Parts: sequence; structure tokens; C-alpha cells
Amino acid sequence: MSPKSPEDNDESNKIDIPSADILRLILTHLTESNLHQSCQSLSQESGVSMAGLVGPSKGQLISCAEGGRWGECLEILTGLDLQRYRRGYIDDYCKAHGDDGNNDGGAHESIITPLEKVASLTHEMTILELGDRGEFELAYACLRMCSEMLDKTLPVNGDDVDDIDDLKQDNYQNNTNNTEANLGMISSRSADIERRITALSSLRSSGGDTSLLLPTNYYGPSNQTQQKRRHFISKLLSRHVPDAPMGRLTSLLQQSVKWQCHTGAFPTVQRLFQDQVENDDDNDDGGKKKKKKRKTTEQKFDLVLGNVDLVGSTDSKKHKRKSASTKEGRIVERIPSRAKQTIRLGKKSYIESAIFLPDGRGLVTGSSDGFIEVWGERRSGDNESSNSLLQNDIDFEKLQTSDLLYQKNDELMMQDSSILAMDVSHDGTMLASASSYGDVCVWKIADGRLLRKLERTHGGSGSNDQGCAVTCIQFSPDGSKVLTGGHDSTCREHGLLSSRMIKEFRGHKSYVNCCSYVILPNSSIVTRSESGGERNFLAVVTASADGSVMIWNCRSAEPLREIIPPISTSNNRSIHDTESIVSSRSIHTVIQMHTPPNTMIVVPRSDRAFLMSLSGSILQTYVRDDVQGTELLAATVSPSNQWLYVSANDGKCIVFDLNSGKVEKILTSFTQECVGKSDPSCEISGMLHHPHCSFIGGYSNDKSQKRGMLSIWK
Repeated sequence: MSPKSPEDNDESNKIDIPSADILRLILTHLTESNLHQSCQSLSQESGVSMAGLVGPSKGQLISCAEGGRWGECLEILTGLDLQRYRRGYIDDYCKAHGDDGNNDGGAHESIITPLEKVASLTHEMTILELGDRGEFELAYACLRMCSEMLDKTLPVNGDDVDDIDDLKQDNYQNNTNNTEANLGMISSRSADIERRITALSSLRSSGGDTSLLLPTNYYGPSNQTQQKRRHFISKLLSRHVPDAPMGRLTSLLQQSVKWQCHTGAFPTVQRLFQDQVENDDDNDDGGKKKKKKRKTTEQKFDLVLGNVDLVGSTDSKKHKRKSASTKEGRIVERIPSRAKQTIRLGKKSYIESAIFLPDGRGLVTGSSDGFIEVWGERRSGDNESSNSLLQNDIDFEKLQTSDLLYQKNDELMMQDSSILAMDVSHDGTMLASASSYGDVCVWKIADGRLLRKLERTHGGSGSNDQGCAVTCIQFSPDGSKVLTGGHDSTCREHGLLSSRMIKEFRGHKSYVNCCSYVILPNSSIVTRSESGGERNFLAVVTASADGSVMIWNCRSAEPLREIIPPISTSNNRSIHDTESIVSSRSIHTVIQMHTPPNTMIVVPRSDRAFLMSLSGSILQTYVRDDVQGTELLAATVSPSNQWLYVSANDGKCIVFDLNSGKVEKILTSFTQECVGKSDPSCEISGMLHHPHCSFIGGYSNDKSQKRGMLSIWK
């Protein structure tokens, strides 16, 4: 047997980590990665629940409580491990009172934690609102299921939450208080709730217009209103539901690998290339010393097998730049700081639309004169493999001619009018373009061949009718259909095999500015009957100049929900359905997010943008803190969903942290660099982000430009 190292014999260096905590870290990571079904399956199989909620999930919980969506609230709360919270709370309570925690008299069983009380108040509010909506049978059924929990955690009268954290008196005396209340007619909390529902039922059945009447103190002491009670419970949820930090598992793994490298437990090649001589000896002729560039190595760690692969050597400056991209043990996307490359069109031509190719090695522009061009030529002397993508190996200022020979021969893709929108299929082989005349063309990018042409996709007939302009377009996930939105206030789905319209989504009152497919799980938006029993459901999201975002059933083309974000002067944080009278401005950008899941960025032409759930909740609001009253013109999001880039009408680009909502950086000369002149009347009409690198681009379709430009910031 080989002798053990001193580290193996030192038991103080070892930390016993419960397997349940490891599973909780994995559950949180799965939630962050939008793998909710995997998270649910792992939780059911292991019997372990999450210890807390990550920021977006907690924000959704609070928003659901404010909006009275108690079904979603209870579903989120069931994913929390209340017993773990209870054990930690009792341990802290015993330490604060000098108790060793080994009391066998059952005194600790009467301790009620704040989270248990808040969960019971949530159940109580659910039952009371069911009664208020006239669902008395369902309210009584829920009360029977929750009566034991309500009687155990809540007093007979009142809330017992004026000092919810101070449990010195009422925890041990909870049962005593209930006993003293027996002197009256009501002996338990569930009986009190039943009394209130019975009184409401009698009041509503008395005849007349009594639909809005409520018994005294129905929602709580001091005759609280429904909205005040919702706000009260949401504040308690915000205060007492534990917060789970984002990226906790990744951060711990990175720290563990660094520590093992430091102690030598992890196989490394740290000494390789580091003893290289920087200066040669003196020449025999008395000449000066020759300097050599010191080399370091880049290491690729195999976290699973523990191997280390030597990637190559780089100079120390480059190595420092790479090290600077980490912050607090996690990878941080670098924010572009200045314009590096500029695409310039011909005179009297300007860019109407632009998009990066999925592999990041090309950028497609659509111009006002109908030309479609692919930019991004590989720089000469690039010795990297074709699968790698370095930040400076593509020259986006030149047309891509080495791989696309038809552009080398000046055989460009083009249409008869301005190219207002474009999209690339998921496999990167096809390009769809839409024009101001309403025509949609599908091209094969490799050879520039026209595969399909759909004329007047949004109406128009006759040789002189140009048709309604198409303002947005997107491929379906399988690439067999395209979705378009136009100036006729409709969104339409077209089959590429049949070259005909399949469905029409009609309901907006003005231009449709953006449209997209989104895959949803069965939720409150989609019932099981609407989804046909399928686990994942394909929906369509559209945004219009009428200030609304609509979610549609892709199968039946029926609207599922209309969401109207509030304008900047409104203090209302809730979302209203179709009957809403909240004013809104034109919504020009909607971006689907992968983190947090089932959310989207909504950017109206106002002074703020919103992170919203697809059910209509506002999870985060993005407002500038340096100036007020500006309007947001265009937006894009980084690939990791870490930064939100928004261009404003004062010529600046504001970078928001998507998680915290704070302004991270402001690019002051953004519009000037993208337009080529300092003109307040020129506005940015579009922004785009590279799919892999920290590159952003901006362009304007202002007709006062002498020649169109697209500036790429790095």
C-alpha cells in the first residue's frame, strides 16, 4: 500500500458535505439552465427540494402575489424545502436562548417559523379569493385540505404578524392562545375562515346587486381591501423566502479546481514554459542583450476525468486579458467599449436590416435599394482551424468572397424594394428576407440561389398594387415555415413547401413590429386541452405599434393573452388583460430569453424596458439613472442573457445588468459612430449582437445619410 500524503491524514482539511445539499445545488443549476422538467424529475426521485429561490423565480413569486395568481404562488412554494428551513430556524432559536436543542418534551414542535406562517397566509388568501369569485364549493374543499395546517400555524383571530420574527412568546404559547379563544364561538383559524365564507355566501345570495359586497374584516383585520392584503402577503414573501445565489454550483466548482491546483491534488503543467530565459548572454562583440518574449501556457482542464490538455502558449499580455474576463470566480462577458469596424454602403443607400450568421463568421445586411450582402472575410495569414473563432480573425468591413463565390462575381441576392427584415434558419443554410412591397424570398446562403418567393404576403392584388410592407420575419424551429408581420396589423404563417399562407393571427390595431415562435411548457397560459396533451407547446408572440404584446396558440391561431406594459408615468406594476385601459407606446422590440426561462425583454418607445414573464408579470424594470425623459429606440441582448444593450434618442447606448436592473455602462458616442455624424435627428433603427463574442452593432435607416453605415463595437 502506498503511503498517504499529509493532506490525507489531516482530517481538519476535510469537510463533510451532505448529499442532499449537493442535490439542491444541482436543482438550482437546472432551474437556471431552463431544465425545469429535469429539475422536477430529480426532486421527485430524490425527495429533495430547493433551499431557496433564485432572483427571477422570487420576483415571479412576488409578482404573482401582487396580481392574485395564487395558483402559481403555491406551485412555486411547493418547490421549497420547508423542513430544512425549519431545522435551521430552530437551531438558531436554541442558540439564541441557550438551549442545547435536545429537548425531548416536544416544546420545539410548537415553534412556528415565519416561512410557515407566510405559506399559511398564502393558502388562506387563496381560499378567501375563491369565495370572493363565487367558487364556494372549491373554497370549502380547499379549506378542508388545509385546515390542519392553518390551525397549527395561525392564531384564531388576527394575523400575528406585527412582529413575525419575534417568536419568543407566541411560539410556545400558540396552543394556549387557541385554548383561550375557545371561550368564544370560534375555536380555530379554519373555523374563522369558514365563518367568513359562509357570511359572504349569505350576503351574495340575499338578492340585488351584491356582487361587490364583502363581510366586515373578510380579508383581514381593520377591514383590509383585497389589494392591500395582496401587497401585505407579497412583502412577507419577499422578506422570508430564502434567496438562492445565481451560479452557485459553477462558482464552487471553479473555486474547488483552483484550490486543488494550488495544493497539487489536481494534475497541472504549471511549470512548463515558465522557466524560459528572457535575455540572451552578452555577445562576444560587446553588443546589447537580445530580449525574448516570455511565454505562458493555456491549460484546458477536464473537470470530469481530471486531465489537463495543453492548448498552446501565448504572450503574457494576452494571458492577462483572458484572466481579466473572470469576476468573483465566474465568467463575465466583456462589454464593448469602442467602434472597431464599420460597414459602408454605396451613396444614397442605407441599411434597413442586419443579422449575424449563426456561426458568427458572417453578417448579412439588407439595404434600401434591395441588395442583400454577406460581410465577413477571413483575414489573410489566419492559421487557426476553421472551427475556432477568434475576436480579430474576421474582417466584417469586406464582403465574404472566399466562401461565397457568387459575391466575388458580383452576383448578389436582391429584391425589388427595401429589405425591411431578415432571418437565418437554425442550421444556417437558408436566409429569409422581407421587402417593403410585401414579398418574401428564401435564399440558399451557400450559392445565393432563390429557393422560394412569396408575393404580396400581407395582401394586395393586381400588377400596380405593391402590397403591404412586411416588417418582421422568422423561421419556424424546423425550417419548414416562416412567420411574418406587416403593416396590415396581422401576423401570418406561410408554408415553404406549398408557398401559401397557412394561418393568420389577427387582433392588433396597428403595425406588427416583431413576431417570433416560442416553445412553452403547459402552464397557466396554456391549458392541457389547448396544447393537445403535449408536454411542450408551440406559441407565437407578436408586438405592435398599438402598445401591446400578444401570445397566440400556434395551432389554432387564437389569442391566449394580451399584455400591455405600463407607460413610464404609471405607478401600476400589474399587467392587465384585454379590458385594460392602461396607455402604452409603440413596442418595437421583443426578445425571447433563455435565462430566466419563459421570459422576454419588452422595449417600447418610452424611457424604460421590461423583463416580463410570458404570463404577463413584470419581473424587472430597466430605467436610466443618469437622465430622465429619453426614449429607447432599439435593443439587443448578449448571448448569455447577462447584458441588455439599449440605444436612446440622446445618442447613447445604455448597458443594463439583466439580473439586477442597474446601469452597468454607458457608451456615449454610440449613435455618432454608427451614423458617421453628430446629428440629433438621426436615430438608431436597429441593433444586433454577435452569437459568440462580445460584439454589438448598430445602424440607422435615416434618409439624410450620404451612405449607410453599420458600426461594430468590440
